[in-house]
Amino acid sequence: MAAEYFRHRAARSRLSHVVVESAGVLGIEGSPASEGAILVLKEDGLDLSRHRSKGIARADIRTSDVVIAMSFDHLDALAEMFPDGSQRRFLIRAFEAGPTPLSGAPELEDPLGTDLETYRIRYECIKTCVDHLVLYLRHETA
Repeated sequence: MAAEYFRHRAARSRLSHVVVESAGVLGIEGSPASEGAILVLKEDGLDLSRHRSKGIARADIRTSDVVIAMSFDHLDALAEMFPDGSQRRFLIRAFEAGPTPLSGAPELEDPLGTDLETYRIRYECIKTCVDHLVLYLRHETA
């Protein structure tokens, strides 16, 4: 959900130089987005039906300036897998209060296996965070 909304916001904000990729630390390949995620994004006019999971690779890290994770476990796994990564790594909720990333941000719980309303709540949080992330990137790349 986050990557698809981020692509949408980056394009709308004329951040054509920003490339958004979604990848996971578990290395799961080819799985579609959950039905809940597809439905919630469809309600917002976005299409997640063609999304397929992929694992994160060294090339992904090497070409990234910023990496956004949902949980501390994700950040820890990235640090273990790619200790030499020079990009900035943040939890998505570090941008919840504004475009300056805050330390001590909480994790964003995965809605997988929950009801549609939980997906909607998580998506609203994602939208707020991504809107602020876009402002951060516009300032950082100006």
